[in-house]
Amino acid sequence: MSEDDGHMKSQRLPPELANAPWITKEGWLDPAKFPIETPVSQCLNPRADAFGHGCRFLGSMASHGRKDAGIFLLGLLRYHEDDLASAATVVESLGGFHDERCVSALFAELRRVTSSNRTRKYLDTVIHTLLRMPVGIIQAGFDNLARDPSFSYRMREKFAAASEEHGYRWRG
Repeated sequence: MSEDDGHMKSQRLPPELANAPWITKEGWLDPAKFPIETPVSQCLNPRADAFGHGCRFLGSMASHGRKDAGIFLLGLLRYHEDDLASAATVVESLGGFHDERCVSALFAELRRVTSSNRTRKYLDTVIHTLLRMPVGIIQAGFDNLARDPSFSYRMREKFAAASEEHGYRWRG
């Protein structure tokens, strides 16, 4: 890149990328058009860093309209349901997948995983990911959990606070 009057001029793309449909004419990566095989293979890698990179990229793809990437992440959530560290990585990556089935799966996690010292961080991750969703598809879920007597007082308070925080944040 060269500078001219304080603005960056773009260079030509290398020939091997010139016809790649996932590279825009400006040279940016378009996650909506990127082949899914690479991040999927990263998610199947036993190394935590590769797994995390794959999940985050699939999350980016899902947030750019790639429903297949979001569905794969939901499958990974089920696959890693007994490994809360891996499941938390998947949950964080689902924050841009604003699909009602994704929201249902995340609320199901709040019901499935019993709150304890060991699970608290994971449950907080699920709540924070849900707070990244549009208010219209999560408000009732948090309200219902806040009134559910099967949860401890502390968890019901946490759900009520999440509902209020999200409602306040999106209203003004």
